Parts: sequence; C-alpha cells; structure tokens
Amino acid sequence: MAARFSVVGGLVFLLSFMAFGPRAAGSAGSVSGRVVLAKSGTPRADASNAVVWIEGPRGATGSAAPLRMAQESKRFVPRVLIVPRHGTVEFPNDDPVFHNVFSVSGANRFDLGLYRSGASKSRTFAEPGLVRVYCNIHPQMVGFLMVVDSGFGAITGKDGVFHFEGVPAGSWTIKAWHEEGSETSVPLSIPLAAGAPLILTIDTTAYRPVPHRNKYGKEYPPQSGSDDERY
Repeated sequence: MAARFSVVGGLVFLLSFMAFGPRAAGSAGSVSGRVVLAKSGTPRADASNAVVWIEGPRGATGSAAPLRMAQESKRFVPRVLIVPRHGTVEFPNDDPVFHNVFSVSGANRFDLGLYRSGASKSRTFAEPGLVRVYCNIHPQMVGFLMVVDSGFGAITGKDGVFHFEGVPAGSWTIKAWHEEGSETSVPLSIPLAAGAPLILTIDTTAYRPVPHRNKYGKEYPPQSGSDDERY
C-alpha cells in the first residue's frame, strides 16, 4: 500500500506517490508529533509552514499529478511546498502582470523566463533539498520547495501537529525545517515505544530576513515590485 503525504492543519496536499522501493520487514506503524518554533527559548503561538518528513524509507518516483505554486497578488501561493523527488511543480501566473520565476538553488536551479498573465510553466525536480523560489521582477516574491526522497511528508498548520500512517518497521530519521530556522532531526524507530509525544523544536532566535539578488546575481532596481509595474 502506497503511503500518502499528510494533510495537516486544514492545508490540502494532493501528493499521492506512485511507486516505492523495497521496504523493511515487519509491521508498519504510525508516527505523530508536533513541531515547535521557539524564539529565545519561548514557543511561538504559530508553527505554520514547517516541513516534516521521514528520511530513510524508499521514496517515490514522483507525484500522481503536478503540484501547484501560483503567482497571486505578487506572492507565491502556497509559500511552501513539499515535493517528492522527480515530482513536477506548475507555476501558473494568476496576476495581471508578467512574472519570471527562477531559482539558483544548486542542482535544482531553473529559470522559467518571462511569461504573461494566464500562462503557466512547470519544472521537474530531480535532486532532494531546499529550493528557494523567486521572481526576477518582483523582489518581494519568495517561495520554498523542499524536495524529498521519501514517502512520508507534511506541512504543518498553526498548531504544528503532524501524523503519518503506514511507516515501515525499521530505523529512520525524522526531519523538520522552517524558513526562519535550521533543519532539525531526531532518530526514529518503528514500531515506536510508548511514551512522550514526538516534539521537533526549531530555534528561530537568530532569524533575520536577508534581501536576495535577481537571477543575474545583481541587486533589484529601486522600483522593482512597485504596484504600477506591468512587467
């Protein structure tokens, strides 16, 4: 039975994996827990948009259908996506202006070029890792794709809660990432022993927003992203 990425916190993810490699012998189990975003040691009230995945179980060959990160009101919607390795993401332009979606993130770098309102372009991601997504015209547009070689992943809602079913028996690693903190991980053994719930804490104390550059590695022109800009 193929596992599915979780639906967490009311957010909808249509990520159904088509194929898996060999699994560890033994009974499958469930994994539940919570991501805590902490600032100066104090848990924050909102733990939305943390990415959680289990590293170890053989992952998928791709999603059953392309995922979607739209351009709306000069923002990427949703801001964060989790993508199976070899999965495809569509980037439709739902704004009345032109956009140029790009990334300079290592092996997953891409440049979709300039395209108009109503058009859509896509990209397939072959390498696991974080992909930072920008628009070459509008510097305020920032999105994140976490490409994972795993059949078990979720994006948290405000409460930070996650839940996975059908995790194969064995020793794995569960990881969590948020744009305002570093990736964290803990070892995971299935079946789980009874005890305290699994808590993954991400420290966001040191987070400071840093302006990014355009696809040419240069600073954006002073008027980039202004409301009257048409392309």
